[in-house]
Amino acid sequence: MTDAPSGLLAIFAHPDDETFSIGGTMALAAERGARVRVVCATNGDEGGEGNDGDHAMDPEIRLSELRAACAALGIEAPVFLGYRDSGMEGWGPKPGSLRLADPEEAIARIVAEIRRFRPSLIITFDPGGIYGHPDHVAISLLASTAFRRAASEPGGPLALYHCAIQRSSLPEMGRLMEEAARQGGAAAREPTADDLAQQRRFVELARPDEDFTTHVDVRSVVSRKVAALAAHASQTRGMGGERGSPEMVDRMLGDEWFIRVTPRPAPGEPLETMVGPI
Repeated sequence: MTDAPSGLLAIFAHPDDETFSIGGTMALAAERGARVRVVCATNGDEGGEGNDGDHAMDPEIRLSELRAACAALGIEAPVFLGYRDSGMEGWGPKPGSLRLADPEEAIARIVAEIRRFRPSLIITFDPGGIYGHPDHVAISLLASTAFRRAASEPGGPLALYHCAIQRSSLPEMGRLMEEAARQGGAAAREPTADDLAQQRRFVELARPDEDFTTHVDVRSVVSRKVAALAAHASQTRGMGGERGSPEMVDRMLGDEWFIRVTPRPAPGEPLETMVGPI
């Protein structure tokens, strides 16, 4: 391979991970002419509300939602690896789930997608997976390992980024979510045990601000991110960002933060304003 790699390959666990985490950055990259594609490891088939303890849902709903979200962001159609959703910690993964997959097989499949697309950069979750979801943690390790293997080959990717939550952003995030719920007239409900566990893990796994190397202001494409969130209707349940004033939407969705893993920034290197090279 002699052509230089180009484009952005996002590698995530479930349909909707990509939009919540880096939807604006992908839309902005595509608007600037970059090739952008999502590799989704699982079918998201444990994404039901589970009020009766059963979280299973029709996987085609989730797959269709991701296709629609990618169209809304203006990026290429997604690639699905077809693993089952492992569910949250303690649910008990089912046969065929990502958590039970042979790591070498999964890494080889991701490397094959990297070779096929030949991106210049890859984005996935940081090792904590935002809030410790087993599939988030797994895909971070699998995708990062696949990056290193592909990067060692001629024409391989040049940069790896992790997305994570800034520790300093947690109080404002909580206030904005409460404000959006009030403006949308959402009925209050008692948090479930899974809700509380997820909230604790957000706090535990948020990264110190000094870890972050890259801040992308995505306000110019925030309408695309809102539309993509709305496409994931089974997960956002009317809270995709379309509610509230434009100012609130900008505050909730207008900033995306990354940690550049490879190449590591030099001492004193200024904060990047866009992931790159694309």
